[in-house]
Amino acid sequence: MPGFADVVGNLPPLPELILWRDPVARSAAEAMAVDEALLEWGEFPVLRIYRWGEPAVTFGYFDEEGTARRIFPGEELHFVRRWTGGGIVDHRQDIPFTLAMHRRDGQGRPSSATLYRWIHGALARVLKDCGVECVMLAGDAPDGGRACFSSPVTSDLVLPSGEKLAGGGQRRVRDGVLHQGSIQNCRLPDGWDVMLASRLADTHMLRTDSSLFPGMAARVAELLSSKYSTEEWRNGVRHGRSAHS
Repeated sequence: MPGFADVVGNLPPLPELILWRDPVARSAAEAMAVDEALLEWGEFPVLRIYRWGEPAVTFGYFDEEGTARRIFPGEELHFVRRWTGGGIVDHRQDIPFTLAMHRRDGQGRPSSATLYRWIHGALARVLKDCGVECVMLAGDAPDGGRACFSSPVTSDLVLPSGEKLAGGGQRRVRDGVLHQGSIQNCRLPDGWDVMLASRLADTHMLRTDSSLFPGMAARVAELLSSKYSTEEWRNGVRHGRSAHS
């Protein structure tokens, strides 16, 4: 087991943030389309808290559906490739969240590793405030295969025993970054998301409507039909492996 890093945020908080409790239980493909639409919008940084509308498994941009199905067999499961990197995640028991930010959100253009550590540093404080003891990995754990929660990597959050609590994948574009995260192996009280928003930003606004901006539903539908629901996207050519993209 690699050493544990101290959990110190190395970036200042965002000036403001929308905390969006997405009320719609969406399909796996639609959930991915919503996240991409949020990054495209870019008017405000958004912390999205949501739930799955079906038993879902996602696999990173650099993985293949066939690999995911071998690791997690089951006819009831719905598989979709993420736009972000990272491993293969079984979402049947997780707490998913997304953070979409643009450069003007106050963070400049820090590295993916720096952003990953900043987000997980804030989350670690929230987990500890909720009574969940956790540590941040200072290096990759032994490779347990492509199942994300069997192979913790640098800056993932784990229990003192080494069991993984939180991981994520990132997608960087010229003016922004999308972080798709998953929390597992713990229970969190109501309001934990407010605690996280308060760690990530000086101020935040809570939204609970089904769309955040005009035209969002239409853009999500377009991304679904052109990308996330297509056989080409789900079964694209394998591009290699990356812990954080």
